[in-house]
Amino acid sequence: MSEPVTFTPDQEALAGSVRRYCAARCTEEVQRAGSGAFPRPFWRGLAELGVLSLAVPGEGGGAGEISAVAMELGRAFAPGPLAATVFAAHTLPSAHTLPVVSGARLVSWGHPPLMPWSPVADVFIETDGERAWLARPAGEVHSLETLGNEPWGRVPLERVLPLERVLEGTDLSNMALAGYLWGAGKRVLDAAVEHARTRVQFGRAIGTFQAVAHPIADAGLGLEAAQKLIKVAAAAVDHRHHQASGLAAAARLSASRAAMDAAFVSHQTLGAMGYSVEGPIGHIAQRIRHLSLVPSHAHQTGEQVLAMYSESGRE
Repeated sequence: MSEPVTFTPDQEALAGSVRRYCAARCTEEVQRAGSGAFPRPFWRGLAELGVLSLAVPGEGGGAGEISAVAMELGRAFAPGPLAATVFAAHTLPSAHTLPVVSGARLVSWGHPPLMPWSPVADVFIETDGERAWLARPAGEVHSLETLGNEPWGRVPLERVLPLERVLEGTDLSNMALAGYLWGAGKRVLDAAVEHARTRVQFGRAIGTFQAVAHPIADAGLGLEAAQKLIKVAAAAVDHRHHQASGLAAAARLSASRAAMDAAFVSHQTLGAMGYSVEGPIGHIAQRIRHLSLVPSHAHQTGEQVLAMYSESGRE
């Protein structure tokens, strides 16, 4: 029997550092910061820990480190363009990388005109899922409200420079998204478990009722499966396995589904308090839904997963 895939001691130690940093610095105010008040000191602190430079080629980081860190950032509900920064750090020319990985500049990465983080971004990257370009705004950014309380906007872009290592950068950004979604899902489900343990109805903790306990258990199994797939995919990406892209895409989709299921179960468990954005999980569940939305180049993600399973079936 093969050994289970796990994070290395160094990766676990890095995750622990991020966990402690978030416990001290990712306050309720930071977590709920709106689009007009991005917490740049917190973001620069992540840069000082080395989190934002993990995807820079040759710097010693990789998918394992990115996934382990992203899980902690998701559990802390930390704000910031994590996946975009990962992609930029891996694909930008070295002359453009330092301001990004130092936390001095924020990245907007997507398919125009609807660009994530564009109202507060300093660096713009256009992608169609297969190619990417360093770009600059060709007009005014029109800010939009989003479900996840992240600053998005509509802005036309002018391409400046084609980027390299796009496929590898996409794989790493998928791992960052997968890890963050898993962490956010784990946080809301932990809140549901604690509520089910302490909330008493009819003289019993509601967690003793099967109608409450079984959905929580099912959601927990979904998160556990997603976590295992994230670790397998991270190892495949770091070892440049021929199915790495398919596994990274599958990990992202699995984490999205597991986090969405956890959010739904947590809503049901906490009742009205779970749906309110002023409550303990409502705002987190909204960002889970937001990050799980299908991107404009989702067809490529689906094709990567289908290609991986088709190939596995022929082996």
